[in-house]
Amino acid sequence: MSKVKLRLSGGLAFAANILSYLTGFVFSVFITRRLTEEEFGIWALIGSLINYGLVPFYLVSPWISRDAARGKKVLGPALALFLSLMPISLITYFVIASQYAITIGYDPMVIIVGIIVLIPYIFLTLGNAIQSGYAPQNLGLAKIIFEISKIMLGFCIVIALNMRLIGALITLSIAYFLQTGILMYCSKPLFEKNIGKDLLIKWMKGVSISTVQVITNVIAATDIILMAWIIGHAEIAGYWQAAITASALVFYSSSLMSGLGPRLISGGTQRDLDKAFDFTTMFMIPLLFGFFLLSKDILWVLRPTYSLVWVASCILAVGSIMITLGEFGFTAVYGTDKFDVEDSLSVRHYLKSRVFLLNKLDLILKSAYITCLAIVLVVGKSLSLGIAELIILIASINLTIAILKSIIGLKLMKKYTSLHLSRGNIVHYLIASAIMAIFVYILRMSIGEPPSKAIEAALHILPLIVTGAVIYGAVLYVINRDFRSFLREVYSFITQSFK
Repeated sequence: MSKVKLRLSGGLAFAANILSYLTGFVFSVFITRRLTEEEFGIWALIGSLINYGLVPFYLVSPWISRDAARGKKVLGPALALFLSLMPISLITYFVIASQYAITIGYDPMVIIVGIIVLIPYIFLTLGNAIQSGYAPQNLGLAKIIFEISKIMLGFCIVIALNMRLIGALITLSIAYFLQTGILMYCSKPLFEKNIGKDLLIKWMKGVSISTVQVITNVIAATDIILMAWIIGHAEIAGYWQAAITASALVFYSSSLMSGLGPRLISGGTQRDLDKAFDFTTMFMIPLLFGFFLLSKDILWVLRPTYSLVWVASCILAVGSIMITLGEFGFTAVYGTDKFDVEDSLSVRHYLKSRVFLLNKLDLILKSAYITCLAIVLVVGKSLSLGIAELIILIASINLTIAILKSIIGLKLMKKYTSLHLSRGNIVHYLIASAIMAIFVYILRMSIGEPPSKAIEAALHILPLIVTGAVIYGAVLYVINRDFRSFLREVYSFITQSFK
């Protein structure tokens, strides 16, 4: 049986991602304040190139997750499969990374060192695939351990030892190993010595569908690579990564529905769908309000020059909301598809599934995004546009595609299920967010511009963030019953965990 707790898994994933944002932000400050814009761009490029090495594992991960959600013994066969695919992954990364480094005129060895991050991430992909189906709440707990260890290691390696980019890569590698260990330990109930060949065959049959999704993921990771390649330097990638890093605060609201897919796959109901949507909007709305007020300050902390792209970061934040809405619709359609309940399936069953339909739609949208991006970059370069102007144009393309995805996802969802909105709750969220925004704006205007040093700038805006969170939580606690119910659920989980 799947051990999915809908609001708890979403709440833990959200808490982990907020912690991830805060610690990741601190970690980014470690890097951005010690690296040039070009070096920070290389850091972002390595992260994108790693996606190419993960392609073999992305082909089978969705099917592992779906079977884990049904409580099947997936750990043994999945581990054997991942180990057999590992050499292909490492060779793929080595070849692509070295050739790309030559193309942009950067030292190939620096980018190739990224392989030390790829290796633990391979096994992390396995752990995520299993736990995202079996017990999504464990993903949040493991992520918290990862973030705490990343900060501690980053301070020692990047700051104290002054190892800069290489030190950051070593830090991530060790932290990923720790996160993986926790997820694999939590997956022990799904292990048995006899490797189920039927499951392996079933997963391999699903590769034809996964191929479409994997191509989509590769295309999505190509945007930052295209920027550096077409413009001719990695500096633009650094500014884009800064805008992405800041707006991730809003994007993490999508983690609130992390338990929805597994819950629907394992027999969820319409009530679960409505509950997940309401829970997501509870935090998504105030995050967007708060980010509009503090986006420029957040980018300033990373590096004062990055504040030039605050408009682009706000556009990306709105795009994140649209993507979350689209993903909600896609998840509803994906989770209610029961075509693969049995192990004996033909490829024809996969090709007729809703999962394959969603993968095709996602591929079309991502292809449209990359095509428009390439055109904008070529035209922008010929017109000698500045980096800030280019980043705003790219963010606008991202928003347009996100709006299309939200429309398609929600309309497609209506064909298979419905959504009952709690208008009263949404009004409560808007009221609490508006009150929060007013207080934060007044406080922001009273404290003036942030100082240039990172720590002083961070301390400058920290009271604003804390004040906003406290005000929103306090107002919502008073006016909203569901929020009080959620807090009781979290308290119960914490007290039971320490018994």
